[in-house]
Amino acid sequence: MLVHGDFFQIGVVVHDIDEGMARYRALMGVGPFWRLDTDYQGRYRDWTGRFANRNAFARWGNVYLEMVEPVVGEGNAKEWLHMRGEGIFHLGYAVDDMAQRPGGAECVFESFGATLPDGGAAVIHLDTVAPLGYYLEITHRPMAEAINARIDEELARLQP
Repeated sequence: MLVHGDFFQIGVVVHDIDEGMARYRALMGVGPFWRLDTDYQGRYRDWTGRFANRNAFARWGNVYLEMVEPVVGEGNAKEWLHMRGEGIFHLGYAVDDMAQRPGGAECVFESFGATLPDGGAAVIHLDTVAPLGYYLEITHRPMAEAINARIDEELARLQP
């Protein structure tokens, strides 16, 4: 089964959000960035608890860059950073059907802070690391659209 959705996000994990933003600005011309700290309940594999991250968002061509500095919680971003170092750890797709599991991939991360009307998670990561080299994030389309609209609004405020 293929994922049916629209590619909208590149997720990058970093040790330090300020250094990460400076590096992407200097090397890739990415920016301005909108900073947002997140704090929510979620699950990663068998661990459930609190996640807190320092995040930064920017447009990167036709997609959005989500930069994550993991602070609290035992999630896939923190694990990736410790095991593989900084870099791209997920690609995000806006989808209408959150039940999609391309190739039978297991849901290994879900945010309980962003939920569907039925209470299910509106943002999940599928364990596609072995076949693809990164996690596949699927986000319920209305949630992705709302996040992207907020990013665009905040970035417009930063423009001179």
